[in-house]
Amino acid sequence: MSLEIRENRGIFEILGRVSTQQIGALNSYFNAVLEQEDSIVVSLEKVTHFDSTAARFFEKLYQNSARQNKVVSLIGRQNSTLMEVFNSTKTNYILSPDRI
Repeated sequence: MSLEIRENRGIFEILGRVSTQQIGALNSYFNAVLEQEDSIVVSLEKVTHFDSTAARFFEKLYQNSARQNKVVSLIGRQNSTLMEVFNSTKTNYILSPDRI
């Protein structure tokens, strides 16, 4: 499954593969969303593939939004595929502690 982003009741659900090839599209998409919104929730629970570049992208998104006084809440701790990568890249601190 390729990358798909759905907005469902204010939560941006990412489905499919998130890797180096999709980073440009994700960056453009979330930059546009953050121009309009002060706070967003991104669900990574349905991601099927995730690499270290994706983890670094979400870390950068998280940090840049904080610098702009915006909030990006990332959920997906229940996805074991994600957690392996977030733990190995030491970026797991950006994940919200619980589902929203």
